Amino acid sequence: MFKPFYQYHGNVKFPDAEVEQVIKEMISQKDELLKHEQAISSYHLHEDIRPDKIWQPRYSTIIDDITKSLSIERTSKYKWEYWSQLYFPKNKHYAHHHWSGPSTISFVHFIEPNDENSFRFLDNDGNDYVLPEQSKGDIVFFPSYIWHRVKPLKSGRRMVVAGNIEITFLSYRYIDLSL
Repeated sequence: MFKPFYQYHGNVKFPDAEVEQVIKEMISQKDELLKHEQAISSYHLHEDIRPDKIWQPRYSTIIDDITKSLSIERTSKYKWEYWSQLYFPKNKHYAHHHWSGPSTISFVHFIEPNDENSFRFLDNDGNDYVLPEQSKGDIVFFPSYIWHRVKPLKSGRRMVVAGNIEITFLSYRYIDLSL
């Protein structure tokens, strides 16, 4: 049975008022952000005008924590990006991956999930693997080459933040701090 490699990174909840403000701003820009019956996404907006820019310092810490959990924070250099996705009934995200060569690690932060567990990993035959937990605040990360999708929502709304970590340098030497 297919079980993709992913790691649960913990649970980080943002204040409800901030989440509602970001959602409100994304909805107000939906004509620019809604593409192909998929989610409203901040992906194509310049960083300076994105509603989710208020979370940049928090994601800086989260990304540092992820690299520490992988034991690469001292032996690598990396850059990262993130964006928000807002879904309403019938919205979905087609099967895709984030691997583009430089992207190494991808993550999903379930800001406001729904009860439908819409996020799915896919195997080579198109079979779904449903994460057992998609609770508010949960963060999972996984190799960028793993296929995933979001099933169409039946009701309610759903918001996630997704992103990539690109390792730009990885030392060939281990840095021994015990010496």
